[in-house]
Amino acid sequence: MTPKSPSRIASFEAAKTASFSQSWRVLAHSRLLPFLLLALGTVSSGVYAHAPLVSFAAMSGITLLRRRAIIIALSIWLVNQIIGFTFRGYPLTGTAFMLGMLMGIGTLLTVIWASLRPTFSRISWSGHFSWEIISIVVGFVLYQGLISLAYPLMADGHTMSWDIVASIFSKQGMWAGAISLGHAALLWRQMTWLSPT
Repeated sequence: MTPKSPSRIASFEAAKTASFSQSWRVLAHSRLLPFLLLALGTVSSGVYAHAPLVSFAAMSGITLLRRRAIIIALSIWLVNQIIGFTFRGYPLTGTAFMLGMLMGIGTLLTVIWASLRPTFSRISWSGHFSWEIISIVVGFVLYQGLISLAYPLMADGHTMSWDIVASIFSKQGMWAGAISLGHAALLWRQMTWLSPT
């Protein structure tokens, strides 16, 4: 067996990078992925009073083109607000509306951040997963930071305990992980279709 030449190895690595990037683009342009994200986001809003908006915003930004990602993330936020104010009986008060607006702004900031997708995140699995982790953490800080700054004003001087913040982050991480696994499976399937050998 002869060793592979450096040019063959470089050629193989370039093909892997092209396959990853091309597969990501195919999925990002498909109708399936936005539909799945919107459907899951709607279900999560029905199940949880506080849907994992950071997870959906970050994963939308990572997996979709920016414009689509913003539309999907803000649609999930809007569905969450509609369900909250109609079915869950959120009070029609300035505080509730302010909290809803802060959640919307946090969602928007998170999806914009995640959609930056630096070069390292577009060429390999490790870069992609690294950017997912970075986006979830930064998105959570942006989102929860806005709410935490305003919370004492809205809650008569009370603050949010670290236990509550940790619990919220844990839920965001679990949802992001599940969405990431689903996207990875779709991405892997797309890569095998593009390069079956």
